[in-house]
Amino acid sequence: MNNIQTHSYANVIGYELQQSLLEYPISLPGWSIDRVIHQSDDAVLYRARHKNNKYAVIKRFNYEVSNMDDDDVYEFIDSVGAVKAIKNKGLVNIYNAGLSHERFYILMEYFQYDNLLNRINTSDRKIMIPQRTQWFKSIIKTVAALHSEGLLHRDLKLSNMMFRDDELVLIDYGIESDWMIKTGLIDEGGIYCTPSYVSPERAISGECNVKTEIYSLGIILYELLTNKKPYTASDPINLVKQHVFAPIPTLPDRLQSYQNLLNKLLAKHPDDRFSSANEVLSELARLD
Repeated sequence: MNNIQTHSYANVIGYELQQSLLEYPISLPGWSIDRVIHQSDDAVLYRARHKNNKYAVIKRFNYEVSNMDDDDVYEFIDSVGAVKAIKNKGLVNIYNAGLSHERFYILMEYFQYDNLLNRINTSDRKIMIPQRTQWFKSIIKTVAALHSEGLLHRDLKLSNMMFRDDELVLIDYGIESDWMIKTGLIDEGGIYCTPSYVSPERAISGECNVKTEIYSLGIILYELLTNKKPYTASDPINLVKQHVFAPIPTLPDRLQSYQNLLNKLLAKHPDDRFSSANEVLSELARLD
């Protein structure tokens, strides 16, 4: 029975991959696609295996490029190249970018280990606070490096943080977002963000900046410390209202040394937050 179930499951996965490739085709020399990782209106993520057995992720965008100027096409490839050139071990490795089947793609590092959200949920309280705060410092350092290059992640959350062995790596940062806004493919408010991590002002205006990302880092800190999100609701609209109107949550007594830090990360008005990720690092160092 188990063999039959396994065989049926493999057939379902194979059928889904076949259908996805028919609708969202892509082919890269030397690479064979074996799995759909994620699919959305904007892009499809495929897992691919190279002929030397190395795995990678192909992010295949769904935007039409046939009507674009050549300059826009070259600018996309150049913008990915600029991100690729950033040397930081906390960022996912970018291997290549280009066009296939008249669609943009990015070829990047594949992670076989879990993301941070799953790690803390499955391990629960077994992971001690010093380890959790160490992960937070690692996240802040990587975000600071990204910001220093004039880039924003735009969707900071625990599920976008993967493990390369024991090293925490930030994935899915908005490599292409600035380019898409500049070329008019989307507007600033069209960039996807996760309601559980959205700042009050971004929820209202859609604009993303360093201060909105500082707020998202506050959500991440609370989640790392408590295994809970600070705000919950039955639907996204009411969840956003929590971010805008609900008071900043109070940490348990055993975690009170982090309350002032949390308050300045989750301040409702951006002027009351830290002005940079490096400021957050300085405050963390003071707490050590």
